[in-house]
Amino acid sequence: MPSLSARRAAVLVLSLLAVLASLLSAPSAGAAEESDPAAADKSVSPVSRTAEKALDTAEAALDGDQDTDATLALRDLALRLDDLEGADQAAAERMLARPTSPSDQDSYGTFPVSRSCSAVVCVHYVTSGPEATTDAWAAKTLATTTSVHNRYVAAGYKAPEPDGTRGGDARTDIYIANIGDRGLYGYCTTDERKPARPPFDRYAYCVVDNNYAEAGFGAHTPEENLQVTVAHEYFHAVQYAYDFAEDAWFLEATAAWVEDEMYDDVNDNRQYLAASPLRQPRRSMDRFDPRTGYHYGIWIFFRRLSERFPGAQAGLPTIVRDMWRRADGSGPVARDQYSWQAVSSVLKARRTSAQREFTTFSAANRRPRKTYSEGAAYRAAPLAGRATVSRSVVRRAVELNHLSSATYRLTPASGLRSRRWKVRISLDMQPTARGSRAAITTYFKDGTQKVQVVRPGRRGNAQRVVPFSRSTVAFVEVTLVNASGRFKCWQRTAFSCQGKSRDDKQLERLAARAVR
Repeated sequence: MPSLSARRAAVLVLSLLAVLASLLSAPSAGAAEESDPAAADKSVSPVSRTAEKALDTAEAALDGDQDTDATLALRDLALRLDDLEGADQAAAERMLARPTSPSDQDSYGTFPVSRSCSAVVCVHYVTSGPEATTDAWAAKTLATTTSVHNRYVAAGYKAPEPDGTRGGDARTDIYIANIGDRGLYGYCTTDERKPARPPFDRYAYCVVDNNYAEAGFGAHTPEENLQVTVAHEYFHAVQYAYDFAEDAWFLEATAAWVEDEMYDDVNDNRQYLAASPLRQPRRSMDRFDPRTGYHYGIWIFFRRLSERFPGAQAGLPTIVRDMWRRADGSGPVARDQYSWQAVSSVLKARRTSAQREFTTFSAANRRPRKTYSEGAAYRAAPLAGRATVSRSVVRRAVELNHLSSATYRLTPASGLRSRRWKVRISLDMQPTARGSRAAITTYFKDGTQKVQVVRPGRRGNAQRVVPFSRSTVAFVEVTLVNASGRFKCWQRTAFSCQGKSRDDKQLERLAARAVR
């Protein structure tokens, strides 16, 4: 389950009780929004069904099922461990066990285990057996992880929490095993046994591959694969020091984002853009979807924000760090914000709003070459439609769910050559309280572009007039946006705070005609 949001003091106690009650019926933040066939079995409690589903999902993830996310599947299983009984609980404990345990799927067995440590992390490995690696690869893994740890701490992030004497001492443990044969780059999880209630900080350990030599890793060198894997997975260990029950999309999107910040030349996270808000603007941005990996592609939103607000510490943008500080579930419940609340609070502190930034992000994705430092490598977001506009009114309408957008291109008709021609764009949207926003981008023939962000009136209506002469303007694009971040939380969904948006299925309309 995701962390609890901030509440007013007057309702804090009641809210806490309600959320704790939801622990008995709601899945974790990463659970997909699907029906459970076992629900028809009235003899099985909802708690047991949810826990058994988490067990099945974790087993599939560790077996290399490409439709699951190993780190999040194991997180969900850790959250539900106490809801399992007997053989199921024993199976879950085996999945959460470290490779040094005889019961782990990647157990080192009876082969001698080597341990190599820096001041902050320890690497465990064997040089014989099916999980074997080399001393040289272990040394490279230790150096890479130590470097990543030191960079995160220097940037102001929490260090992963100490795990007592697990793994030998309190330092964070990295285990090397042959997980690449199942298509796994790496994963982090926790074997800390604590009740699934606040505070939600946990220690973590991580597992990485023993050589990254399988064919599926061929896009980059083994060392590059190790680098981005450690950057991503160790960031999960850092996140767990804040809130290991945070919304799944936020956990994965920010971990994918930091890969590129740490190892900018590898660019492994570009593979996620095929399923992302950049390529699928009509999908709600805050969705965790293991089947498509959409949640990884959301890193592009945080890249946009870190380029818009480039303040940095130790070379890492501070904006994402500040969001994790807002989402910190390790302290008082009243200070703990869920994902989109944390995003909104940090943007407000930077004198803007989540609605405005999501709107400019949606419009920017139509011209990534101009709006991202590495945008030449990104494909532009698709159009929702096109229209040639003259004196007759052209109308378009689209239904948008929360945190989604649709862009329409308006092209001047052939007769509109006088510089006096303009296009009048009338917006008939839902009330602004429901997140309705728009951006109008004029593309001039000299290659320049001008963006106008539109916050409609209270009832959702607005009208703008922009240049539309065919002699100077190539086309105008209108991006209609549902930037709502309002949720009814704890509804067992795959979105922010497991919530259902209060503003989905909104009909947004535009009308355009040439005037002079």
